[in-house]
Amino acid sequence: MRMLETAERAVATARVALLTRPGGSLELRDVPVPPLGEREVLVRIDACAVCGSDLHTAHGRRPHPLPAILGHEIAGTVVAVGAGPDVVDVVGEAITAGEQITWSVCASCGECDRCRGGLPQKCRQLFKYGHAANDEHSLAGGFASHVVLRPGTAIVRLPAGLTAVAAAPASCAVATAAAALRVAGDLHGRSVVVLGAGMLGLSVASLATARGAASVTVVDSRPERLDLLAAAAPQANTVPWSGDEAGLEHLVTGVLVADGADVVVDAGGSVATAQAAMRLIATGGTCVLAGTVAPVGNAACDPERIVRRQATIRGVHNYRPEDLAAAISHLASPAGAGLASLVGPVMPLDAIDEALVMAAAGTAVRVVVTP
Repeated sequence: MRMLETAERAVATARVALLTRPGGSLELRDVPVPPLGEREVLVRIDACAVCGSDLHTAHGRRPHPLPAILGHEIAGTVVAVGAGPDVVDVVGEAITAGEQITWSVCASCGECDRCRGGLPQKCRQLFKYGHAANDEHSLAGGFASHVVLRPGTAIVRLPAGLTAVAAAPASCAVATAAAALRVAGDLHGRSVVVLGAGMLGLSVASLATARGAASVTVVDSRPERLDLLAAAAPQANTVPWSGDEAGLEHLVTGVLVADGADVVVDAGGSVATAQAAMRLIATGGTCVLAGTVAPVGNAACDPERIVRRQATIRGVHNYRPEDLAAAISHLASPAGAGLASLVGPVMPLDAIDEALVMAAAGTAVRVVVTP
């Protein structure tokens, strides 16, 4: 049994940005750092990216327990590890103070039917960082100076050369993209269409290119987002689409996807993009719906088209530990360097409200907050 590492005692308080009501400003407070329980990990946050789901919650577009510390795309440095058996990373190596890490958005029990069935992100005792109500016993989100990791969290070390800022989106957008392509299967020689060029869609395009897709086409209504493919996935085709029905017909019958695509990923998360994704599947192809993380209404689907094309429709929400490891590996690789370069700008925690406004404006792919 390992005794509690003494570094924890040097950290008495943490700075947090607390959401107390939907649509309200976040309140900056200094709160006590709770004593570490067995196999818990105290981490100093080095960077936390603002995800679209943070904006949905902050603006009251989806229910959330309050008060809460939002933020779940996080990288940081280990300060202390609680007593008990070793806390290990995804490859089984013990975590120690001073190491820079990222971790899964979820902590899972590892024992329930869903965990045993390969869905740890749907654990029956699931805990999600940045999604839980905050109390005096928890530091549970990334808009803060410190966070406490619970047992059952998948931890990945950051490789040399990958900064915390560049790594922060790995634990949501990039890992979710890796999960979406994992369920789509082998990409070699296959065509891929991505709807939406936010961080999720850019990540899908970058990963699909690296994984050997024959062609990658990204669709978005924002020309400035499509321009980012020059860095994220230079070989990708780009197609503007306003989201209207006439434009959808052009997509369905257009030269780039005349027979549909082998893999279609909806990273946009709207009714229009979901409907388009299901229309664009080629015979024998797979559609992955991954972008809808807040209620948007019902999307129409032609069941005969799906049946006759023998198509597969999959939903992906969050990811497995191996997807997070794949995300970090990609961002640290030459193939992922362009995607990593798009992360920013960086703003201080004390300017959290301004950071959320900037993120909501959509002018930056990923605004990052640092304590």
